Amino acid sequence: MIGIRRVVAVVALALALGAVVGTPGASAKAEAGWADDFFSVCVPDAAGCFGYTYGTVVWGNRTATISGTVANEYTSGYVTAYFEAYAGSTKVTSTTRTVSSGTRGYQFGLGDPDRVGGFDRTKITVCWHGTDSKVCSAPLNLWRD
Repeated sequence: MIGIRRVVAVVALALALGAVVGTPGASAKAEAGWADDFFSVCVPDAAGCFGYTYGTVVWGNRTATISGTVANEYTSGYVTAYFEAYAGSTKVTSTTRTVSSGTRGYQFGLGDPDRVGGFDRTKITVCWHGTDSKVCSAPLNLWRD
């Protein structure tokens, strides 16, 4: 009978400590979470868009995962989406995604996993590149908040 009481007491103590302390992995993940950002950026022309990109930024502690689509609405030229990561005014890293015609999906990580504090802003710009010209959207800045 004494053995059962000890087991019950140990289980009760473990449950109580778990409720107070929590699960270390779960609390670390909860502290690193920020709201996801959705974006849509268009290279304007008279009829709508030369090209565009849209998607989602899922913020992490030092990096972000960006997924979406880039599209070229014309049969000529190509469209490039530019993604730049900034910590304050310092550019941390950048990458591009390009499509010649139609649409192209993408998913990639942006940032520097070794940079303490990571980055706090993603700048997205889309450009349509023709034979003799280049037309770009206004940049869109998304902030980690």
